[in-house]
Amino acid sequence: MKNAINMLPPVYRRQRIVRRRAIQWTSVLVATLTTIAVASWFKHHEYKSLELQRAAVARRIRPMQLMLGEIKEMRQHIVGLQQYETIAVEIERQRPVLALFGAMSAAARETDGKLRVMACRVVDLQAAEVAATPVGDALPPGTVFLSGMALDRQTVATFQDALRQSELFADVKLMNATRRDGVGPELFDYEVHCEL
Repeated sequence: MKNAINMLPPVYRRQRIVRRRAIQWTSVLVATLTTIAVASWFKHHEYKSLELQRAAVARRIRPMQLMLGEIKEMRQHIVGLQQYETIAVEIERQRPVLALFGAMSAAARETDGKLRVMACRVVDLQAAEVAATPVGDALPPGTVFLSGMALDRQTVATFQDALRQSELFADVKLMNATRRDGVGPELFDYEVHCEL
């Protein structure tokens, strides 16, 4: 049951309702915009703080990144040095052979072209530096067998003396020097054994 009768004209009542609804919707709109503004401020503040944290982390990891770059460079240098090491090891492995041929060539030059080395055989040249005692009848490592042709015995003796003087060979022995039978100039086949 109504206690009061609204005697206001309908236009006025309508304006009053519209005004009330406008105030309500405006309040809701202001509250919504305020909430959005506060949320966006918080988001912006959070973004700024995360940006500062990211910059701090970037500053902290910069030395590590520099060290990582240096480590990469060092690894590349190590790979390059390993290639050089492989070459150096191969040259070191070949050095006894080169020294052997150099000493033989120098000794052969002492004979003024009257002697020719036809064959050279070395027993275990790589193990010559690790001089192990021979077992049984086995030849010691570094035993060198040289054979070839010469014009006379004196040339073979000169070659043998040059090998002794080279200081690379020890215990130089003339094992065989035989005259070659046949037509033509006198030739001698020789065989020399020595040790490195």
